[in-house]
Amino acid sequence: MKKIILATASLLALIFPFEAKAATFDKIYVFGDSLSDTGNVFTVTTVANRLNPTIPVDPPSPPYFNGRYSNGPVWVDYLANSLGSTLTPSTNLAVGSPITLTPTGDLGVNFFFNGATTTQGVNFAFGGATSGLNNASDPRLPGVLREVQAFTNDLTLANQPADPQALYVVWAAGSNDYSSGNLNSTIFAENISQGVTSLFDVGARNILVVNVPDLGQTPRARRIGDANARTQVSQEFNASLTTTLNNLSQTLPGINLIPFDVNSIFAEAIANPTRFGFTNVTEPCLNTVNFTICSNPNEYLFWDDIHPTTVTHRFLGELVFERLASKPQSVPEPASTVSLGMVMLLWMLRNRQVKSKM
Repeated sequence: MKKIILATASLLALIFPFEAKAATFDKIYVFGDSLSDTGNVFTVTTVANRLNPTIPVDPPSPPYFNGRYSNGPVWVDYLANSLGSTLTPSTNLAVGSPITLTPTGDLGVNFFFNGATTTQGVNFAFGGATSGLNNASDPRLPGVLREVQAFTNDLTLANQPADPQALYVVWAAGSNDYSSGNLNSTIFAENISQGVTSLFDVGARNILVVNVPDLGQTPRARRIGDANARTQVSQEFNASLTTTLNNLSQTLPGINLIPFDVNSIFAEAIANPTRFGFTNVTEPCLNTVNFTICSNPNEYLFWDDIHPTTVTHRFLGELVFERLASKPQSVPEPASTVSLGMVMLLWMLRNRQVKSKM
């Protein structure tokens, strides 16, 4: 076994030569939805619930973990840890309170940071965020473009450019666009393009963009019965996004645009679950009706109807880290079967080594 690991490591070193810059991002900034939210919706709803008990705290903890839409840390937690970076939820930096209250009693999100987002890694992701300005869960919460605006506005207030040495993550996973009725792949791609361009215009250079997993493979799609429609939308979103990213790489000089093909990873896990240690890739571990939990969450791909388990998140975080380390000089089409397989093999071997020491 030791020889196999050494041989595989040597092969991976040839296929994925590490670039020095992959480990030298001094901060990480995240813009996205519930797959990346590390506590923003939880913080806002917790404060709002104190003012108005009819507003539920979301996500409820337990069974959800510390404001994450999962049973443990999410992928950006794992990625930030691998990069040696802190990642503070933006609501923790809002001056005074994470929410605003108008004279008429309307609640909103406080995006006044007084320059605090310029000095540290920040997670702006909110559960329910669409790729645009709006939020599918609550109109008072932001979409991805409003998250980006909150950051760029703080830079303007502080009279500072974006840190060119930081990593910027943009991931709208598509489910919220679908549920809010935005089925136009062109609009979806344009929203991502606008977000990336806005970040580039203020000085961001290292921008990781994640594509859309097959929404038709989620437990929710299987339960509702609209899997085919969700799969088609996912495919259309990704086709438009690939074209958009290729165009951006040509029109934004000096950008280090890093695409990540999460769709292929989920497809592989669903097609070959045992290779990943999964025994169930079609059902949620958490029953969101009565909040009963399966006995073996580490063997489930999905925690609830649409969100992955923390094991899946860890897997994604590790793969993104490897993707950063193996970043080619040009924006490619989605990851090839060979490269994807090699990265997955590396991740599985690492976990086998860890388990052998336990």
